[in-house]
Amino acid sequence: MTTALWKGGPSQAPLPPMMQGLPIIGNALEMAQDVLKCMVKGYRAHGPIFRIRALADTYTVIAGPEANMFFSREQGQHLRSKEFWAGIDQEMEANITLISSDGPEHTELRQIAKRGYSRSLYEAHFPEVVAITRQKVEAWPVGETRSVVPWVQEVVTEQLGQVIVGTSVGDYGKDIYNFIRTALVVLITRQRPGFLLKMPAYQNARRRSFELGEKIIAFHRANPPTNRPRNLIDDALDAVAAGHILKDGDLVPFALGPYIAGLDTSSNSIAFMLYAVFKYPEILAGIQNELGGLFANEVPAPGDLRKMDVLHRTALETLRCYPVVPAIQRTVTEPFEFAGHRVEGGGRLFIATTAVHYDEKYYPNPEKFDIDRYLPARNEHRTPGVFAPYGLGTHSCLGAGLAEAQIMMTIATMLQFGKFVMVPADYTLKVRPLPTNAPANNFQLKRVG
Repeated sequence: MTTALWKGGPSQAPLPPMMQGLPIIGNALEMAQDVLKCMVKGYRAHGPIFRIRALADTYTVIAGPEANMFFSREQGQHLRSKEFWAGIDQEMEANITLISSDGPEHTELRQIAKRGYSRSLYEAHFPEVVAITRQKVEAWPVGETRSVVPWVQEVVTEQLGQVIVGTSVGDYGKDIYNFIRTALVVLITRQRPGFLLKMPAYQNARRRSFELGEKIIAFHRANPPTNRPRNLIDDALDAVAAGHILKDGDLVPFALGPYIAGLDTSSNSIAFMLYAVFKYPEILAGIQNELGGLFANEVPAPGDLRKMDVLHRTALETLRCYPVVPAIQRTVTEPFEFAGHRVEGGGRLFIATTAVHYDEKYYPNPEKFDIDRYLPARNEHRTPGVFAPYGLGTHSCLGAGLAEAQIMMTIATMLQFGKFVMVPADYTLKVRPLPTNAPANNFQLKRVG
């Protein structure tokens, strides 16, 4: 496909400009400290295409709305996921996974998983979601200060385990966290040495994670969905039995998927939103004013949650300001020209999907946390390609609708059944970049009621 900004095939156009960096290490330190900040800096300096260097490696970066539209429309023609995620597939002992596949295989896997990760499924389980969150709030002693991210991870993984695969995470939560976090920082972000995968602590966490996955599969094999609702695992087992692309060896990763997704996506977004809620008293007051109607009948109806205007706009602005995954990596399979520069086949490409979130052309005063951006008179996120917190195109987050409902419902329930203050009250957010963006563990809340 050819457009005014990109065209496929070999090109004699010049290579993209190189982003300024430090001697020897290039942009490696900037990337390790804050990927989003580095990408925004390059986008502002060079426009929609540039290169970065990390030690001996050089990467091309595309950014902005046109880059997002290119990625959304053309990724199957020029880009591939497999190489980037191959190490994780190997650690999961999977032949194929949703995140590493492309083309018809990816489409088939999405169809198998679509119902299990749907917003409607999560909404149907609102009674359990509220009960889980309320129990976690009430187990937090009044007067005690806690780090927010680990607490939220407990809530989110318990919700997703019960809703999507019908299984409580129980005491496996820390094992899954240690297994996946270590694998990601070694194999994906490459910010930790490979010997960590040989350490007994990692091996034990991996073994325990597989143990949970195998228990989930065994339960579903022994207990067909005759007297219980169908879920993701039932759909996966049916796909295996029908001889589809999914095989027996792929089932454990499928079973662990909801827990893994919750640890580094919804959990981090909820934690970022809690920071915004407690940093800006007017936002907290606005949400609290909406809670009475939401919980009028104890358990909210899906339509009631969707009417939570301040809560919803705060969630959207959180996703704009604090994207958990600020950029996506792919292997270039076919060369192309983009914005007057060539991108050669075989190299690694960063699609800085969220750099445009800080483009003042689309978001005036982009550093300001402003929930009024999403009022009908402004709707700054509606321009195609300028709002991409969940990825784009065929690889957009399958559970995006579920995640939005989970972010809103978890925070609403937390504020309904507990009172909290930020400690210290003037805390300034620090972002932990490994393996995905999250508030640092020194972001803390104290329960006061």
